[in-house]
Amino acid sequence: MSSKSLYKLAGWAGLGCAAILLLNAARRGSLIPDDLAVTHALAPLAEALGLFLVTGLFLADRRRTGSLGTVGYALNSLGMAGLLGVEFILNLVFPELAKPQISKLLNGLTGTVFTVSSILFLVGATTLGAAMWKSGGFSRPAIAAYVLGAVPVALRGVLPTAVFPPGLLVMAVGVGLLGLSLVRRAPALDA
Repeated sequence: MSSKSLYKLAGWAGLGCAAILLLNAARRGSLIPDDLAVTHALAPLAEALGLFLVTGLFLADRRRTGSLGTVGYALNSLGMAGLLGVEFILNLVFPELAKPQISKLLNGLTGTVFTVSSILFLVGATTLGAAMWKSGGFSRPAIAAYVLGAVPVALRGVLPTAVFPPGLLVMAVGVGLLGLSLVRRAPALDA
């Protein structure tokens, strides 16, 4: 497969990620039922597809983002990979557990890993966003939406619950625009 095809695929992954983020926002905002097994099963795919998008964005802009971009990409990817695990646990494990079991897990190592993953994601998204902003290779409004959306997503454990769905919505817009940009730019990108 050519690198151009991989960039295009990463862009499509971003569009898929945006669609799932919109679904998650609708579910968390009570626009659709929160107890559907299919929505819980789809929720973690946002991070999985997002990892592919972020990799494509970084590779497409790596020469211009330099060391700051590399650090941002590494932290963003580690955080997003951690959040992938968090989403699996929140959506596929916790619904099967009693509240005391969930509290015990959140007050132990599981809660610590959730927090570390969120911090890595927030620092990484902000750092990568700053590097991409500086390079000028992608739409600044799309980058801003991604980074602004990352704040309530990463801090959902400490911010009021009401800010999480709008944060998902803002992030979906940023991710969708970045994915679309990558799809459109793919023919002009080199390896």
